[in-house]
Amino acid sequence: MAGYEFYLNRAMTQGAQPDIHAGASGYFSTPQSGLDPHIFDGDHIKADVRDHILGVLNTYLDAHYHGVRTWCAAWLAGSGISFQWAGDRGNGDLDVLFGVDFTKFYEMNPTYQGISETEFADLLNHDLKTNLWPRTAQTDFHGQTYEVTYYLNPGTTSGSIAAIHPYAAYNLTRNHWDIRPPALPENPRSLYAKEWWDAVDAEKAHAHTLVDRYTRLRTQAAGAHPDSATSKNLLASQRIVVEQAKALFDDIHLGRRAAFAPGGRGYGDYYNFRWQAHKESGTVQALNTLATADVEARRAEETDMYGAPLDDAATALAKAALWNTPYRRS
Repeated sequence: MAGYEFYLNRAMTQGAQPDIHAGASGYFSTPQSGLDPHIFDGDHIKADVRDHILGVLNTYLDAHYHGVRTWCAAWLAGSGISFQWAGDRGNGDLDVLFGVDFTKFYEMNPTYQGISETEFADLLNHDLKTNLWPRTAQTDFHGQTYEVTYYLNPGTTSGSIAAIHPYAAYNLTRNHWDIRPPALPENPRSLYAKEWWDAVDAEKAHAHTLVDRYTRLRTQAAGAHPDSATSKNLLASQRIVVEQAKALFDDIHLGRRAAFAPGGRGYGDYYNFRWQAHKESGTVQALNTLATADVEARRAEETDMYGAPLDDAATALAKAALWNTPYRRS
């Protein structure tokens, strides 16, 4: 039976190699004088855009649950609906966040009363990422392509999105602004303290060190005999570097989630700034390459040992709570 190092080496040999080069983020871009004309007429969303986004969400949820329109409300949120919509992000991104009135949800869907709101959100978001996001990754609105993502945030109810401190929020359900995008200086970088930039630069330097070390180990391992002690030592060292890279990526990524959780400060929170700065520099992309290889290696090892990858803790809890009912609505 092959071990983790074997599968990690295979994942890295077959997959992309980490390379830190300039990425893209609209977070620091020069603001425009108006909102995205492909999405808005002035400051009001185009009717066909709103109808399409809500139609996709409602059709998806209707196939799974009862009484969707009694317990669900949706918003567009984030920089895609701000004056920074033209920033360099590749395809435009549109974040659709929806909230749930769980009292009404449980009344209409009693088989889900065995799991908590957070567990349900984890289960549903996993399903959205797997089954809906690929279908909405290239959505055309008036000649412009958008990556439209749908996400249930446990901090968002069907009546308010304020708890997650969004940068801007357009209420799709009620068809009006709940939080209008703020006016920004021509150079948004000036909004952030030098200490923040210094901390990000230190992490960037650490990421470069990890990527360089990994690259050297890969080169050395490729020239060593697979069964030699040298090869095994190099693979073990490679494992340590990959685990360190994944730990740094997870810290940056999960920190951003905390920025929009209760107690965070939302778009202007340090942890969102940190994520956006590393995204712009290409740091998170390189770290994610190594983190993804780690995940693939562990899943392959688990499949070898148990016949299938193991569920994470949140999914296992949710499945246990739903053990006597199908996840999908019959």
